[in-house]
Parts: sequence; C-alpha cells; structure tokens
Amino acid sequence: MDWKYKHFHQERVFPAPRDLVFEAARTFMAESLGWQVTNTPDGFTAQGYSFSHRAIANLQIQSAAGGASSESGTRVAIELLVERAGWRGFMLFDVGGYYNIQIRKWLDGVQWSLHQKLTGSHDEFTNPLVLADNKAAACIFNGCLVFIVSMFALYFLITFICAVVGLITGNLYLWGRGGTLAIHGIWARILSALILMFGAFLGWRIKRKS
Repeated sequence: MDWKYKHFHQERVFPAPRDLVFEAARTFMAESLGWQVTNTPDGFTAQGYSFSHRAIANLQIQSAAGGASSESGTRVAIELLVERAGWRGFMLFDVGGYYNIQIRKWLDGVQWSLHQKLTGSHDEFTNPLVLADNKAAACIFNGCLVFIVSMFALYFLITFICAVVGLITGNLYLWGRGGTLAIHGIWARILSALILMFGAFLGWRIKRKS
C-alpha cells in the first residue's frame, strides 16, 4: 500500500487524431483547472491541488486503432496520484468516490475542449466544470464531504484523548458502532501508546507537507 499517494485510473477513446486530442487535453488541464503542465514523451503531467490535497495527473495520449470502429481514434489514460496528507486531514480512502468523479469530469472536459477546437466556438458555459459548479447537487455533495471529513476528524480527536487517558490510567475506552470497548491494564497502555504513535506520525506527515 502506498502511504504517500492514493492512485486512481481512468481512460477514454476520442474519435480524433492524436495531435488534436493532445492539444485539447493540454489546454483544458492548463486553462480550466489552472494546473502546471509539463510535456512527457507519451503525453504530459499536470500538477495542482484537488480538495485540499496536492495531486499529480499523468496523462498518456496514444493512437488507438482496432478492428472495431469504436476503438479507433486516440486513447487518453489518466493516472491520478493524490497525496494522502492534506490540511483537511489524512485520506485513507476516497470518500464518496470524489476523485473518480473528478477524473470523469476531466475526460468530459477534454471532450468539451476538443469540440471547441473542432467547431471554433468559445462557449465557457458548456464547460463541464462550470456546469458542475452551477448544480445544487454538486454543492450538496461537497457539503456532505465536508461533514463526513469533520466527523472523522472529531472521532480521531476523541480517540486520541481516550488514548492519552488510557496511557496514564491504564483504562482505555474506545467508541465504535457496536458500543464502548473497555480495555484495562498493560494492554490498555500498549494500545494507547500505539494509537498516540500513529497520531503523531500523521501529524508529522501533515506538518511536513504543509
């Protein structure tokens, strides 16, 4: 398991020449997202921030030619590496599939940018990122994410306080879905020390990244 980055991957085939798709993808990532773009031999790399976490998107853009017509065109493969440590906390898993949804929006954005170049239009209101920002559902979704992250942060804070008490008194109480788990004696102190060490490690990683 990669404790520094969480990995995501999606790809899509676009019915257009590679040069045109490359330029459309590069324009979208640089202008619509405002990410720093660096060319690579098989595509480019974009770096920026997503939901308070630093992220690196590696885009491989290759010609796709197959027997079926649906396979011809240009394949865009996005590998997204998101740093787990951020100012909002430490990400163990993708809450609500947020980053998978973001990659899907980026692929939609590449399609939008490609359409702009083919038609010569410049309608920003059809940009999928703009459309997402105007939807009430997107606001509700983001609010739910913030609520979930806050609840996790509160739970870890309570667990940290219980670990401090457990290390001092030898009586550790942990709250979970099944109720309260009580541990006493030397095992309570050992488990409390492990919890505090893990919390200190997360705090050190977050402070280091900041």
